[in-house]
Parts: sequence; structure tokens; C-alpha cells
Amino acid sequence: MAVTTKTCSRCHQTKPLDDFKTDVRKPDGKASACKACVAVPRVGEMVNPVYSLEADHERLKDHPFAGLFPLLSETELNELAADIATNGQRDPVVIHKDMILDGRNRYRACRKKNLAVLCEQFTGTNDEALDYVISKNIFRRHLEASQRAHAMASYEQYRWGGPRQPQQQDANLHLDIPAEVPTPSTRADLAERGHVSARLIASAAVVRDHGTEQLNDAVRDGQIVASAAEEIARRPAEEQEAILASLPRDEAGKLTPEAKKALAPVIKEIRAEKQAAKKERRNDREADLGRKLQSMPEKTYGVAIEDFEWDHEPWSRDTGMDRHPSNHYPTAADAHTPEEIVARTAERFKCLADDCVLYMWTTIPHEAIAHRVIELRGFKYVTQRVWAKLRTGAGRGPGYWVTGEHEILLICVRGNVVPPATAHFRSLFEAPVGEHSEKPDQQYEHAEFHFPNLPKIELNARRARAGWDAWGNEAPANEAAA
Repeated sequence: MAVTTKTCSRCHQTKPLDDFKTDVRKPDGKASACKACVAVPRVGEMVNPVYSLEADHERLKDHPFAGLFPLLSETELNELAADIATNGQRDPVVIHKDMILDGRNRYRACRKKNLAVLCEQFTGTNDEALDYVISKNIFRRHLEASQRAHAMASYEQYRWGGPRQPQQQDANLHLDIPAEVPTPSTRADLAERGHVSARLIASAAVVRDHGTEQLNDAVRDGQIVASAAEEIARRPAEEQEAILASLPRDEAGKLTPEAKKALAPVIKEIRAEKQAAKKERRNDREADLGRKLQSMPEKTYGVAIEDFEWDHEPWSRDTGMDRHPSNHYPTAADAHTPEEIVARTAERFKCLADDCVLYMWTTIPHEAIAHRVIELRGFKYVTQRVWAKLRTGAGRGPGYWVTGEHEILLICVRGNVVPPATAHFRSLFEAPVGEHSEKPDQQYEHAEFHFPNLPKIELNARRARAGWDAWGNEAPANEAAA
């Protein structure tokens, strides 16, 4: 089969072969980089010949883009200064708009030794200057993942504005993005470029937007990981400062390696406090929904358990009916397709509220159909629990490919249902097998724990349970009917 596409070595996008120039030296006869990337100068082509600044020149400021990455420690800077004094400055300092774009450490080292500074002028745009800083630094130094994430979050802010307002932006940092530039990269694109996760960049962005300057410095310098700093950044500024002030520091005032360990119980306490507040807000919303449903003129239910009367098709209706469910209760012999099942149950489902949680039992052979039924009823599947059946002795369940040793309880929602604040129950539970089609008490526990205030009904109920109305052929006579 003929190859019609190729991945560009610069932008890493897969494009049609026509987007690449001809290069007979390549195995496929096409250049490595696409035409669009070839048209853009490489960062190395945007600098002018080297020139020298005398040792007594007026000190240059750092370009804001250079601040995306941390400076060397004082010890490391002294070592660099000694090396330059002995061996000379090998790489020039890159200047953009009279500010240091790259080489802040080399510049400081030369100043320490009262040496002239070799420089070169960056001639690209601000857009290109920002990309230059990222490409020169993101992998050049041994940065931790959180440091790279913070750099990419800062890049995101500079490149596409982030939370800044235009009137607050420094005119010197204005990025003139051409009209032909596509929609800004997603966090996934930034994550790929920085070799970090999009989630970590999101954490760093919270620190960027809400953290104090000291907290941002701590993440940029690799002293606090971004995920922990995110929790701190969500606190008031005064509390952020108090937390950082409580951490151990060295003589120079820098956080020590022990700071991360000392921070662990603080973060744990913050997360526990957040979780408690989240649960309280969730419980209030669930109670409000319960009061709303109970005030309806006709009773409606916010929670329902359905054990539909599935009709199992045997290999032969003549010889395979000895263990059929219809021997124990009426099954839906007229409803096998999802559409037929929805039509059969439409009347009983009228009692369910627009905002409702449905716990729907299904057998293994019917699971695919059950998911389609959920959709046709206007519900959305969210998760499931699995009942692992405990049988006496060597008993086994029925089945064709495998014996049925479990049943599935699909959990789905409709409307504006308040989800659990946290997962409380395991997805798998074990319970003994009872009478034919009898379900264990564990079917109620999830709904009763997470939705204590919502009116509840069991469809095709076979026994009474406090707090639940019942409907079905075998439902207790003294229970409310739907």
C-alpha cells in the first residue's frame, strides 16, 4: 500500500506528502521537515554575530521570559564563575530588547569575576523569543517534572494571555500572533512538549494564577512539587505565607530537602478539610433535591432499583425450558430488543423524577442490551457494582460459554443528580445466592448511604424494606404502588 503521509521532524504533525519538498537524498524522496516549518527560521538563525560588553557596563535586566526557569544556586554560580575565569566564556549571552533572554547565569558569573561579557543579539519577534527560551532550557538542565510543568504553565500564560488583562500587560511582552496561527495548543500539546502530564501543568497553572510570588518561586526552584503547591495556592495569601514560613530553611533562607516531608501533614490536613467541605455541600444539595421531590403533588422517586423480567432465549424451547426464569415468574417474552423493553416499562417509569438515579440489574447475556435501554430511557451510565454469588458446595450457575457466577448492577443517572462526594463502596461484593432472582441486601446500601433524602422505589420488588416503596407482581401488598 502506497504511503501518502509523513510526520514532520520539527512540528511533529502528520501531513500529506505534498506538504513536503522533494529531497532525493531521503528514502521516501521527501524532506524531513514540512514546507511550513522550513519557511520559519530556526532559533539559531535569529541571532547576530557575537560582540563584547566591557566589564564596567551598566548592568542589564533579565527578560521576563528568562524567568520561566530557575537560576543556579549561589554555590553553583561560584563554580561557574571560577570555570569561566579559568577557561573563558564558551557560550555568549543572548540579548533581546536590551534584556538577557538566555544566559543569566553566565552573565552573573562574568560580573562576579569583573570580566567582559560575550553577547549576541536575538533578532526574532517576541513570539520567537518565547519559543527560543523554552527550546533552549526545557531539557538542557536537570529539571524536575514540577519545574517543567511550571515553565509550560508560564509559557501558556505568555503565549496566549492566560488570566492577564490586555491593559495590564507590558507592551514589551506583546505577542503578535499571526492570523494563520491555529488555535492555541491544548494542555495535552504543552504536556507533550514539556514531557510532563497535562494534570501537572493544570496544578502549576493554579499556582501561577493564585499562588504568592514566594510559592511560585518554590515550585520554579524545585523546592515544592506542583501538586502540593496547588493545595496551598487555593488558600488565602496570608495562609500561604504562614505555611511557607513554617517550613525548614537553610542559612541562605532556601527551603531544605526536609521541607517536602514537613509539608506532607499540612497538605493532608488541607485535603481532608476540602473533602469535608465538599461532602457537606453535596449533602445539602442532596437534601434540597429530596425536599423538592417530596413536595411534588404526585409522588415521584429520585432513586429506583429495577430488576427487569429478562426473558432468556434457550437453545431450544422444546428441551431447554427446565431451568427457565418463566418457571418462577412472568418474563418479558414479548420484549427482547431495547426498543421493546423500553416500551414495556414506559408506564412504570412514569413515576421517576426528571432528576433520578437508576440501579438496573442485568444478567451477563443481556448487558449490551441493557446499556442501550439506559440510553433510550434518557439515562447516562456512570458505573456498576458486581455481585459475586456464593453458592453452597460445588454448585454452579447456568451458562453457555461460562457459568454465571455474578450479576451486574448498572448505575445510571438522569437530569441534575448530585453525585457522591467520594467513593465509599467497593465495586465488587460477595453475597449468598437466595431464592430464584432474589437479590441481596447490598443492592440497597449504595443508594441509602449516598441518597438518604430522596424518595425510593424498587421495581419488581419481592420483599418490603423500610424507606422503599415497592412495585411488581410479587411486591408486598401493603407497600405503595407506583
